[in-house]
This record gives sequence, C-alpha cells and structure tokens, in this order.
Amino acid sequence: MKAKWVIGTGLLSVAGLLLTGCWDSRELRDMSIVTAMGVDKAPNQNEYRISLQIVNAGTVATGLAGGGGGPNVTPVTVYTNTGSTVMEAIRNLSQKAPRELFFSHIQLLILGEPLAKQGINEVFEMFDRSHEARLTTRVLVTRGVTAETVVQTLAPLEKIPANSVTGKIKNTSKVWSENIEVIIDDVIKALASEGREPIISGIRIVGNPKEGKKLSNNEQTVPPAVIEIRSMALFKDGKLKYWVDGHRGRGIAWIQNKMKSTIINIDCKDKKEAVGIEVVRSKTDIKAEVRAGRPIFHIVIREEGDVSEVKCPIDLSKGDEITKLEKEWANETKKEVMQAINTARRAKSDVFGFGEAVNRANPRAWEMMKKDWDETFADSKADVKVDAFIRRTGMRTKPFLMEQSQKE
Repeated sequence: MKAKWVIGTGLLSVAGLLLTGCWDSRELRDMSIVTAMGVDKAPNQNEYRISLQIVNAGTVATGLAGGGGGPNVTPVTVYTNTGSTVMEAIRNLSQKAPRELFFSHIQLLILGEPLAKQGINEVFEMFDRSHEARLTTRVLVTRGVTAETVVQTLAPLEKIPANSVTGKIKNTSKVWSENIEVIIDDVIKALASEGREPIISGIRIVGNPKEGKKLSNNEQTVPPAVIEIRSMALFKDGKLKYWVDGHRGRGIAWIQNKMKSTIINIDCKDKKEAVGIEVVRSKTDIKAEVRAGRPIFHIVIREEGDVSEVKCPIDLSKGDEITKLEKEWANETKKEVMQAINTARRAKSDVFGFGEAVNRANPRAWEMMKKDWDETFADSKADVKVDAFIRRTGMRTKPFLMEQSQKE
C-alpha cells in the first residue's frame, strides 16, 4: 500500500513539472485586434503602403461608438506605414501602435487597383508563409479609390466597418451573384495553378470619400459615402487585366458553380423583361475533351427557380406557358454564360479553370498545351447546355393584370 502511495506521488510530481502553464499567453488588453488590411503601392516609390483597421475594443464593448448622438469616438483606428516588403511595413507600425498587432481575427484584405495592375504575387507569398494570417480572409480589389481610403471609411448599421463590408459581399453573392466571395486561399491556389487565373470582386466608394472617414457619415439617413461591392477583377499572370461588369459577372458565377440566387428578367409576349424568375438552385458541370489538338468544353447547367413577378397578362396555370418561360430563361442564362466566356477569351485569362479540366481529362494533351495555354484558351470552343425548371409560381397562377385585360 505504501509503495502505491509513493508511486502515485511520484507520478503526480512528474506531471506537475510538465504542466508549465500558458507560457506564451497574450492578454487582450495588450493586443490591437486587426479586422482589415489595405495594401497599396506607395506613390513614386517601390514600396508597399499598409493600412490596418484596428478595433477600439473599449469603445465597441461599451456601446459608445456608432450612430448619431454618440460621443466623438470612432469604433476603429487606422494606422498606415510603408515598407519595401509587406512585413516590414507591418512591423514598422510598432512605432505608432501602442499594443501588439493581432491578425488572427482579420476579416478583409483590400488590394489597391494600381497594386493589382502591377502584380499581387509577392503580397500573397507573404500570406501563404505567415503562421498568423487566416487563409479564410476575404479579398477585394478597389476600383477608383485606394485601399487605404476604403479601410478608413466608416459604415452605418455596423460599428466595425470590416463587418459591414464582409456582410455586403456575403449578401450580394447570395442573392444577386454578380460578385463572388473569394478568400486568400482561393487566390493562392489560382496563382499556383497552371490552368486557372484568379478573379476577385471589386469594391468602390459611392459619394465623398473624405466624409466617409468622419463619424458624421453615420449620422445621416443618406450617408455621404457608401462602400459598394461592384464588378470583378479578372487577372492574368498575377496582374489585373480586365474589369468584368454587370451580368457577365453572373455568367462567371454560373460557370464556377457559385450561382446561389439571382433574378432573371425575361420577355413576355411583346413586353420586354416582363417576367422575373428567381433562381433558387443551380448546379454546373464542366467536361473537357480535345479534338484535333483543340480543347472543347461542355458546360451543363441545371437550374430551378420560382416566378417572382409578372408584368403581363399570362396564365401560368397552363403548362405550355410555363414551358415557354423555361425556354426563355434557359436562353438568357446561356447568353450571359457565353458573354462571360467571350470576355475571358478576349483577355486571354482562364478564370474558369478550363485548363485544369483539360488536365483531368487528357493529361498528355495538357502537357503539350500548357506552355501556350493563354492562346489556346482564347481559341477554344465552348458548348453550353442549360436545363431550366420553374417549380413555383407564387401565390397566384393568374395575375390580376390578366383579369384587367379581360375586362377591357
């Protein structure tokens, strides 16, 4: 019995020596939590200009910031600095920031348009190497404004501006799909791939950027400056090549199988865009084959949707009317997909991953094509097939417009 007690005591003593405690712990009061980072090219210098959006934790926690009538305290502070490398610029900020910078909660990486045009490979090399940065951080490219200005702009409804921008990109990609969510890991994989180029959603400021930096931007029903998610930046060889606007963005979302929901307007009889169709489900399959040394891509899209609005007298209880609408909807989808493909062909930038599809289908042919893939992709052929199905027509099959036309 005594021997067991001695052995037990010895084991507990050894275990106690191994439990060294939180030797590398960091207290919250000693850290500056970074929620967004802007990266620009410093003007007239071969340097990066870094802007970090840091939470004023005490202000946000006590509910003092945001909204009209509050004290003159901003919910975030933005520090900027320059350096020959991104990490040098960040470390130099220790001369301005009173606390240690903490990047594990960063939500946004904003790239300035001039930097994107010059090349983003070096920036993402740092993020791929860093042990602290999150690869799930969302990435955006500015249009017509610097990344620093975007990071400095305050937003209504959300105390922390980074939360506002994150909510916007999530929301618009979910319900409109002219933009898609892109994270750091997506960009790194595209840059490293031999058969895919990055594509990143754009961000701009509508209104007066100077007013957006003030608390007064949140004290009006119509803010002087509003951050807007708009367009998509198409890259080639790590450089911004072309901006994709409007419905071509939806075409890209369809091809990449990232279409979540949107509204498609189609013609009804003699009236243009008179019927609205809400896409509720969509699935895209891409297959590649090589004929006579030329790649051919077969894109099959199957989508389901509901009738959301009708501005013409049409009886949706009739099967043939539904069939006509489905055909028009499929044609409109195919049109937008082909517009997106033609745009990428002109830029000679394969943002769809068609090269990866060729590699999967015919590795030997891909080895011969990959050196000149830009030219081969521009000359490739795409066959698009769309199957569209209307599942629901809403609360009515016969709109009251039809009843009015019958009275007349």
